[in-house]
Amino acid sequence: MMNMRKIGLSIIGTCWLMITYGQTAMDSLSIANSVLPHFTNWSVQEVVPGGRIDAIRQLDEHTIALATRGAQKGKLYISDDQGQHWRFLAKPTENDITCIAETGDKQAFYILTSQAEVYRTLDGGQSWKLLKQLTTNKNTENYAAAYAIMYTAHGTLLVTDTNSDGGHIYRSTDKGDTWTDLGAVSKNALYRLEKVGNGIVVNGWDGTVYKSIDDGMTWNRLEKLTDAALFATEYLGMARLLQADQDGYIYRSSNLGYTWEKSGQLDGAADDFVNIGYGAAYYGTYTSEKNVYLTLNYGRSWWNLGALPTVEGDWLDHGIRVETTDSVITLSATNKGFVLRSSFAKDFLHHTLQQVQGVQEEIAAKHKIPLQQATLGMVSHVKEINEPEDIVIHNKFAYIPCRDGNNVAIIDYRNPDTPVLAHSLRDQDILDAFSVAIKDHYLYVLSMTNCRISTYDISDPYHPVKLSAITVGGEGSFLEHYQSNYTRLRKIWIDGDYAYVTHSSESKVYILDIHNPAKPAILSSFHTGDGAFAALTKGNVLYLAGYGPGSSLITVDIRDKHNPVITDRVYDPVLLRGTCALAIDGNHLFVVAYNASTFWSFDISDPLHPKARSHISDTDMQGPGRIAIWKKKAFVLNSSNHSVAIIDISKPDNPSVARYFQDPLLRRVYGIAIDGDMLLLASREANNFIVLDLKNTGM
Repeated sequence: MMNMRKIGLSIIGTCWLMITYGQTAMDSLSIANSVLPHFTNWSVQEVVPGGRIDAIRQLDEHTIALATRGAQKGKLYISDDQGQHWRFLAKPTENDITCIAETGDKQAFYILTSQAEVYRTLDGGQSWKLLKQLTTNKNTENYAAAYAIMYTAHGTLLVTDTNSDGGHIYRSTDKGDTWTDLGAVSKNALYRLEKVGNGIVVNGWDGTVYKSIDDGMTWNRLEKLTDAALFATEYLGMARLLQADQDGYIYRSSNLGYTWEKSGQLDGAADDFVNIGYGAAYYGTYTSEKNVYLTLNYGRSWWNLGALPTVEGDWLDHGIRVETTDSVITLSATNKGFVLRSSFAKDFLHHTLQQVQGVQEEIAAKHKIPLQQATLGMVSHVKEINEPEDIVIHNKFAYIPCRDGNNVAIIDYRNPDTPVLAHSLRDQDILDAFSVAIKDHYLYVLSMTNCRISTYDISDPYHPVKLSAITVGGEGSFLEHYQSNYTRLRKIWIDGDYAYVTHSSESKVYILDIHNPAKPAILSSFHTGDGAFAALTKGNVLYLAGYGPGSSLITVDIRDKHNPVITDRVYDPVLLRGTCALAIDGNHLFVVAYNASTFWSFDISDPLHPKARSHISDTDMQGPGRIAIWKKKAFVLNSSNHSVAIIDISKPDNPSVARYFQDPLLRRVYGIAIDGDMLLLASREANNFIVLDLKNTGM
């Protein structure tokens, strides 16, 4: 194994920013000199001399498998130490291996061959069974018969083929024993499958992206991007998706693939992306000079890193990202049998990419309380705490809906020093889990995309039992703010025997009767006139905040649940733009507006007619979201600069910012709850749940 830092630096010396989009805080020379060397500090290992590696997947936390095509075709190699060392595993086929499907269990995984054969192992690759050849090769351009196999979160297997008359998708729900041909999805051959937030996308030779949000049963055309073949595809998280084509054009989506923009053209035809995280990704081309490119800002602009530091004519064929609690490892496999390995501390990625992207927002030390000063315990899980949205607590268990994970992470924090993941609740009905609420021992989970409310018995939080699921509302209208209509159900709030469910793309609120908790029923609904996001009740009054693009506080008389009546509305398109969270303390209602970065105080002595008393903003309060109250302090999440503002509300008509928490462990902090003297936080991009002791903050 050799370190290629010197070669990487020589490449960087001739780099220039090839595509620009907006302004960054660092100039091109500074980036080239101080940033890019970290991203070419590869260790390089020749794993398959004379072979080609086009398939590489992570089997478990430490185990990586790769497979070969070409002169050394049909072979599998494995690493038990996250790609540092490799050994030969098996040769289950005489054909090219084009893809690997991991299951999360290193003993059980699948391979796909160039002849559309699916093989399975149940003993870590020691023995293999040919399950089925799904099709003969019907590609007229001499490509392989099939390139993609995927094992979904629900245990379904999906395979694409390259039929030139229309690429088919094959589906198995019994671990590959039997298969259903779903028919032609595209007008031409299909290529790769990619997990994307609330669904799965597929691309191919037709230049069109298709998506499924029902575990691969049905596929819908999203957009035709080009007449050239789409090969490279990568999900960056946080709803961002990249696609690139054979002509070198790169396309970006910031809303899970529903709409796209062309961000530029690079030299050479696309082969693959490798997500690094936090906005950085590698991109390889397989024609022309076969360069590797790097983006540091979610695909808006790209740096040319030159050819691979392996052998002449080599290119990046396929790569993966391996994430741990505190680091990111990239493994890039090449056409000539090499693996390039990079390792990045998450702290480095966080601080460096903030600076490059021009969003470095470090709060002055004198205004901050060190996070570690108050931290009792933390649990991190890359897969199961994946883009958390909220926290609801019950009997020392935290229930965290996770959007990208499409699950509810249940955390046992009865010992706050060592919280543990008790269970990950997964169900096709809770796709894009966005909100949860609890009544007695019943958990209600809201699925934004599916418009579903599912009910679970959580008497034993380690073993929840599903009781029912109902549809609430529909797709609604296209929202210009999101360039889509997928932002449907948003929040569920429970008070007594009623649940209040907001529906963004319909701008409606649904009132559910939960007298029979296991079987909620829709009682009534009404339009808000200005979005529908957060909901909060006090007595017979419902308060609403209508983010996206709502700019108002809406007050509703709910004494008659069948006929709710809007009694007041405070509207301000500037200072209330993006209202998204509410909290009540005594006779005061506190409201935050995400897009206006404001915190409002309302007197609700007359509950049906709130009176605005004040609003405040602060240069360090950026993107305020959720609110939690503790001893005359309001804790406000700021996801834009990864902080929690502590606002003094002892004089509720005139709140003032006191201190902040800010730390990379709070990257995209989105979930918050108070339990006694404990502050509970969950962060989207840090994939964690943290318990803080507020008595240790000095407040």
